[in-house]
Amino acid sequence: MDIIKSGDNVLLIWNNNEPSEISNLVKEIQSIQNVSVAMENSNMIAEGSRPQASFDVVMSNWLQPNSVEHTDSLLSIIIKLLKPSGKLILKDQKDICSPLKLNGFLNVINNGDHYSAEKPKFEVGSKASLKLKKPAVWKLDDTVEEAWTTKGDDEIIDSDMLLDEKDLTKPDEKSLRGKYYIAIHLS
Repeated sequence: MDIIKSGDNVLLIWNNNEPSEISNLVKEIQSIQNVSVAMENSNMIAEGSRPQASFDVVMSNWLQPNSVEHTDSLLSIIIKLLKPSGKLILKDQKDICSPLKLNGFLNVINNGDHYSAEKPKFEVGSKASLKLKKPAVWKLDDTVEEAWTTKGDDEIIDSDMLLDEKDLTKPDEKSLRGKYYIAIHLS
C-alpha cells in the first residue's frame, strides 16, 4: 500500500470475492487521507465504462481467491484508465511480465506473488512534433565546380568531326545483299 498516496484515485478490480473482504480492503485504502476508491468486476469492465486517464493507481486481483485473469484485453483497458505515470499493482500466479510490457507498461517488477508496473509519462495515442535538425547540404568548392564546367575544357570532341564522307554515304542494295550461310546442327 506504499504506492497509494494522499489525493490518489484508486481503481480496485475484483472477481468472485466476498463482499466483507472487499469492504475491508476499501476501508484500508480509504484510511489514507483524501483517497477515492472505485471498484470494477473484472468480468464487467469494458472499454468505455470509466473515463480514460482517471486513476492514479489500479489494484487488480488483490484478494483471495485471486481469480482475475489478466488477459490482453483487460490490460489494454487498464492502461487506458491509468493517468500518465500511473501505477498498476496486481497479484497473479502466472508470469505476466511479457503481457504487461506488450500492453505498454514500463518498469515491470515481479515481487514474488505480486507485480508492479507503470504507465509511460505520455498518454496512449498522444503525438508530439519532433524537432529534427535540417540535414547539412554539401557545397562543392569553386575549383571543383570549375573543373566540371565546359569553360576550361579543351578536349571536347566535335561529333561531326568523327565521321568522314564515306561514313555519311548511304549503302547500296547490292552491298546489303550478301550470301549468308545457315548452319543447322541436327542431333
